[in-house]
Amino acid sequence: MDLTIAILLSVVFIVISAGVGIYLLRYRAFVTEMLGMMLGMTMGMMSGIAVGFFIGAATDMFISNLVGVTVGIVFGAVFGRLGGLMGAMDGSMGGFMGGMMGGMLGVMINISPMAVWVTAIFTTVICLAIYVALIRLIQQSTFKQYAKDPVCDMLVDVTTAKLTSDYHGETVYFCAAGCKRAFDKDPERYLVQALRQNTPVDAAQMPS
Repeated sequence: MDLTIAILLSVVFIVISAGVGIYLLRYRAFVTEMLGMMLGMTMGMMSGIAVGFFIGAATDMFISNLVGVTVGIVFGAVFGRLGGLMGAMDGSMGGFMGGMMGGMLGVMINISPMAVWVTAIFTTVICLAIYVALIRLIQQSTFKQYAKDPVCDMLVDVTTAKLTSDYHGETVYFCAAGCKRAFDKDPERYLVQALRQNTPVDAAQMPS
């Protein structure tokens, strides 16, 4: 495969990786440490495999491994940082493994141009599937920011809620002062309902 084509294809993969990563950054406030690690490893491996694979298909294993590992580590560390220091470290390790994998794979199948395209498509599909799963996990984590007002059943954003009551260690959220007064006046009346409904809500209950 011509080196120029290999480099261009690598750039395309990097752009795809960066684009999806930037999109996921919109959810950074809800990314837990574990999701940050997963994102870093996925970003690192995808970019590392892409670069290592295509460069390797046109040159040799040493160069493809070097370039793939470098790019993979950078992408993995940057996006893994969303999960803290450990996320960045795990992301870098994922990028290292992905770069090595891509470099070796590219060299091994250099004799078959068809295999290059088949593997490229396969890699893209797998990585996009991982991204979809990550997005769903991140979106699910946002459900935890909503609770129901036990008095009127309205959804309350717990991250901005100013009206709360503490009942035996259980935080109860309210949408209005009237609801809070009603609960504080007779908490036993709403206790069972509050404990049941002040839990993460499902997708159908999320505000549009």
